[in-house]
Amino acid sequence: MRMRSVQFAVAIFVLSLSFVFSFSAVAQSVVPHSSHVVLVMEENTSYGTARAQMPWLVSQGAANGYATNYVSNTSGSLMDYLWMASGSCHSSVDCVLPAGTHDFGCSGDSCASPITDDNLFREMNNLGISWKVYAQSYAAAGGTVTTPDNANGTSYYRRHNGATWYSDILSNVAGSQAKIVDFSQFAKDLAANTLPQFSIIAPDGLHDAHDGSPADADVFLSTNLTPLLAQSYFQSAGDGLLIITFDNGDFDVAGQVYTVLIGPKVIAHTVSNTFYQHQNAFRTILDALGITAHPGASATASAMNDFFSSSGGVTITSPAQNSTTGTQVLVTASATEPAAQIYQVQVWDDTTGQKLGESAPNTSTISQTFSLLPGTHRIVVEDISTGTYSDLHTASVDINVVADGVTINSPVNNSTTGTQVQVTASAVESSSQIYQLQVWDDTTGQKLGQSAANTSSINQTFTLAPGPHRLVVEDISTGTYSDLHIASVNINVVADGITITSPANGATTGAQVLVTASARESSAQIYQIQVWDNTTGKKLGQSAPGTSTISQTYTLGRGTHQLIVEDISAGTFQVLHKASVTIKVAF
Repeated sequence: MRMRSVQFAVAIFVLSLSFVFSFSAVAQSVVPHSSHVVLVMEENTSYGTARAQMPWLVSQGAANGYATNYVSNTSGSLMDYLWMASGSCHSSVDCVLPAGTHDFGCSGDSCASPITDDNLFREMNNLGISWKVYAQSYAAAGGTVTTPDNANGTSYYRRHNGATWYSDILSNVAGSQAKIVDFSQFAKDLAANTLPQFSIIAPDGLHDAHDGSPADADVFLSTNLTPLLAQSYFQSAGDGLLIITFDNGDFDVAGQVYTVLIGPKVIAHTVSNTFYQHQNAFRTILDALGITAHPGASATASAMNDFFSSSGGVTITSPAQNSTTGTQVLVTASATEPAAQIYQVQVWDDTTGQKLGESAPNTSTISQTFSLLPGTHRIVVEDISTGTYSDLHTASVDINVVADGVTINSPVNNSTTGTQVQVTASAVESSSQIYQLQVWDDTTGQKLGQSAANTSSINQTFTLAPGPHRLVVEDISTGTYSDLHIASVNINVVADGITITSPANGATTGAQVLVTASARESSAQIYQIQVWDNTTGKKLGQSAPGTSTISQTYTLGRGTHQLIVEDISAGTFQVLHKASVTIKVAF
C-alpha cells in the first residue's frame, strides 16, 4: 500500500465572507510525464452544486482524486480559461498581472487585442508536442478561430475556447488553426488511436452547465469520457491524465469549484485539501507534458503534486524528452518500487513495437546503447515485477533520430550564388565526440574556416572568386582530430552585378525592344531593377519592388541608344551596380 506523508497546514480563503480551515497534504512527489493529458472545463457550478447534481463526476473523483479547496480566480468565463493557458487574466482591472504578463483588455467574454504573451499553445508548438481543441458545435457555428458566441444559432461560445484569443493561433503559427476542430473529431481520433499528447474538450453551452443543467453536463462527461478512460493509457500501466474543473461557481461567481484528477498515476482515493487555483492546474499540465517554461503565474505556482505518488516509478535520464540524437541512442533509466520486487527493466521502441533490450535479472537500472533508424521514436521503459512478470510502471520519451554525419543546409547543391557565400552546416556523431567543423574549398584546396572548439555546427560567410567550387564540410573528432564524416556541395559563384541577356550589345533592332536582365548582390538586398535610355535620359521602366529580374518591351525611336540597367538597394535606394548595351534601332 502506497503511503504519503501528511502535515498540518492551514489554507484560508474567503468564501461567502467566512473562513474555511483545512488540512493539506505535503507536496513531496512530482507530476509524472504523461503521453495523453486531457483537460475539460465546465461552467458556472459551485463545489456544492457539483457534488449534489453530478454523480458520474463525483464517483470518478472518489475513485481517483479530487480537490476540496480549489478556488476559481475571477468572475467572468474567459479570464479563467486564460489563467489555465497563460497564467494571467490579462486585465489589470480584474487581477494583479503576474510577472511577464500584460493587459490585453480582456474581460469575461472577450479581449481587446490578441494575447502575445507566452502561453501553453506556443510552448507546445515550439517543442513539437501534438495538441487539439475539440470544441462542440464549432463546425455548425462557422468553424473559424474568430467565430463569435452563439453563431448560427448554436450554443458554441468562443469565450469558452481560450485558445482562440492568443496571437499564435490567430496568426496560424505552426498550423495552429487546424488544431482547433469540431468535437465530432474526438470519437474518431479516439477510435483511430490518434489522440494528441494534449487535448482540450470544450463542450457547448448546453453540455457544460452554462445553458443546460449540471446534470446535463454530467451525462455529457459520462457518455464521452468513459470511452477515453477505457484506453490503454488510462489503464494500470498507462500514464494518461484527465483534469476536469469549472471556470466559476454558481451564477458565474468566483469561488470553490469541484476539481477532479483521473489517471493511473493518480493515487487512488486522494482527497486534497490544499489551496489551489487555475494556475496550479496549469502548472500541473506543463509538468505532465515535460514543458519547462512556466508562463505567467505558473512560474510561482506549485503543481498539484499531492495527487501523485513518489513511492515508485521509472525515471529516464537519457535521452532527453524531444531531443535529437544520432542512430546510436544511449538509454539510461532506473526504477524504484518500495512495495514490489523488481525483476528487470525493459526498453521498448513504441513506434515500431520492438523490444530493444533489458537489464540483467534482479536489477533496477539500465544503461545500454541501441541502434535506431532515422525518424521519430517513442522510447518506453518499464520495470517488471518478480514472480508475476507484469509491468509495474512505465515512462516514455519522444526523440528524433538522425543519421550520423554532416548536413549542409546552405548553400544548396548545384546552386548559383554571389561571391559572398553563407555556409550553414551541422553534424551528429552518436559514437564519437565532435571537436569542431571545418569548411574547405576543394577546388582550390583552401581551408575557408572552422567552428569554435567543442561545437557541432557552423554558420559563416566566405568570399569566393567567380567560378565553380566544391565546398566540403567535415567534422573533426576530439582527441584524434581526424575527420569523422564529410559532406560536400557544388556551387557556381558569379560576380555581383547585373547581367543583360537581351538585347545583345551592338545589335540592330526594330522599334519594339525587349530588355531582359537580372541582378545579383550577395552583400545587399535588391529593391528593384531600373532601365534607362542614356541617350535620351529617359527612364524606360522598372521591376516590381522586391524583385531582381526584369523582362519588359519598350518602344524606341530610330537611331543609336545606350540602354543602362541598374539595381537599387532596399532601404537606402542607392544604385548598387550598372550594366549597359548600345543598340541601333533601324526600323
